[in-house]
Amino acid sequence: MADSSSSGASIDSINSMIGATNSNRVSGLASGMDIDSIVAKLMTAESQPLIQMQQNLQLTEWQRDDYRSMNTLLSNLQSTTQTMKLQSAFLAKTTASSNPSVVTATAGATAGNVTYTLSNVTMATSAYNIGGEIPVDEGFDSSQSLYLMQSKLTDGVAWKKNPIANETIKMSSDGTMAQLAHGGIDKDSASTVLVDSEAYTIVDSVSGLGDTSGNRVYIDKITGALQFNHTISKDATITASYDYDSVNFKLSTYNQSGNKVDKEFDFDANTSLDKILSTISSSSIGVSAFYDPVKHQVSMTRTDTGSMNPTDGPEIEFNDSTFLTNTLKMTQAVVADGSESDVPGEHGGTDAEFTVNGLKTTRHSNTFALSGVTFTLQGNSTDPVTLKVNNDTDTVFKSISDFVDQYNDTIKQVNDKISEKRNRSYAPLTDAQKSSMKDSDITNWTDKAKSGMLANDSILSSALSKLRTNLYSPVSGTSNSKMDQLTEIGITTSNNYLDHGKLVIDGDKLKAAISTNPQAVMELFTKTGDTTSEQGIMQRLNTTLKNTMDRIEDKAGNTSMTYTQYSMGKSIDDMNDRIDAFKLRLQDIQTRYYNQFDAMEAAINQANSQAGYLQQFMGQ
Repeated sequence: MADSSSSGASIDSINSMIGATNSNRVSGLASGMDIDSIVAKLMTAESQPLIQMQQNLQLTEWQRDDYRSMNTLLSNLQSTTQTMKLQSAFLAKTTASSNPSVVTATAGATAGNVTYTLSNVTMATSAYNIGGEIPVDEGFDSSQSLYLMQSKLTDGVAWKKNPIANETIKMSSDGTMAQLAHGGIDKDSASTVLVDSEAYTIVDSVSGLGDTSGNRVYIDKITGALQFNHTISKDATITASYDYDSVNFKLSTYNQSGNKVDKEFDFDANTSLDKILSTISSSSIGVSAFYDPVKHQVSMTRTDTGSMNPTDGPEIEFNDSTFLTNTLKMTQAVVADGSESDVPGEHGGTDAEFTVNGLKTTRHSNTFALSGVTFTLQGNSTDPVTLKVNNDTDTVFKSISDFVDQYNDTIKQVNDKISEKRNRSYAPLTDAQKSSMKDSDITNWTDKAKSGMLANDSILSSALSKLRTNLYSPVSGTSNSKMDQLTEIGITTSNNYLDHGKLVIDGDKLKAAISTNPQAVMELFTKTGDTTSEQGIMQRLNTTLKNTMDRIEDKAGNTSMTYTQYSMGKSIDDMNDRIDAFKLRLQDIQTRYYNQFDAMEAAINQANSQAGYLQQFMGQ
């Protein structure tokens, strides 16, 4: 066992423990004594109460941390009980399709155990619109700026003209460069540029700036950058009037309810065709679009299926959009049924058609719900497809089995903690003790010193007892009185008393209960009530766990609480205050010892001086 007296402590370790700087050290030259060693031994004795206080503080912190670890364990179990309080955990359904390539389905908790037969299935399709061929010259690149590429488009670009009058720019520093708010300057616009009301002549190229005799400016039509032929002073005001080009158009679609949805798009002239089409695709209008560089055509497709325009008109509308019609060669014409799939114009979307249990019906989408069952059409077929909905016994069994496993693990860890032996012979190690031990020895010693912090704890012991009662007591008011206890559905307690109430599942019996009466099993776990006897197992457990966690938190707090918010924290805060006060007292004691030895050294020095004088006198 480590020696808690720290008898071999140096003065430096003592100073570290009590927080002293020790600026009053005495050399001991006169007396020949090791003053630091003597003071260290004296202070070792004086500091024993401090060591005891620090050890008590460490024990309290270890106990607090153990409480918190138990609360984390209980919190995880409580999360599971809250999930298991929901009826959906016990009313899982499974579906089986005789032909999954035609129709599949999923069933919710409210679905009945039924059989559906679907026949004459025709899937819904999406409307799409194919544009005509766009006449382009060699070198057209849809990933480049439209403003740069406009010369490669034989018919040009149907720009929207945007006049800007008297745009002002404040120079932030001396320089020859400035930037207009827009690029894509209309080449035919009669722009004017003023600097503090002084007119500047606009030149066609940078080379035109070589003559510095007058005021000249070059406008980069692509970027909107201004370059002057001489320096413009800081704080000067530049005023410009010009027209810039942009792309503007509006798309309209229809939602599932047949209501029209509009969205307007506006793009800078330097935006590429690819970027314009990808922006359409990522917008809320419900259209995906792309450009085919081989056939030089644009395709637009509705993301939703079905015929949703109540007037039987086009699903994608772009009337009065010269950019779409003149530049991209899109047409609003609706292609006649039976036409080739790549004929320019809109190919209308169609609704899904099918017969279910003798009823012929339609849907806009290939996914639809009936009585808690969600169907998804996967292919066309005239042959009947049978789809059966039944109780999902395996899923419910797994949910209950997983809960039992977690419960057993939780009570085992709690039981292990409260049954742990307290090793009072192993006190927390001081820094001085650790300095003379190997790391492995420190770890082994500390593990023993930390054991039993929650031995026979009343809060946890009471919780275990209450949890067992919650599980074993009958649930009154259920629809089946023969299935109102866990034992009646195949969940019992281990016969081994060393298991401390571990639950054991009879798999066959539990599966039979779930299969034959899922409602009764659900009620046993999820029933609510005003009294404990009326409550299902999960509500009882949830209440017990919450009350236990609240008690532990009142005592040991959590990581977000301050010391003043929980009882152990207040004790820790008080211990720290007493430790700090005792350290100051020890510092005063150490200073007194050094002062006494300093006085002794002074007296010896004086006596030595007097002896020397007498010896000199006697010699004369």
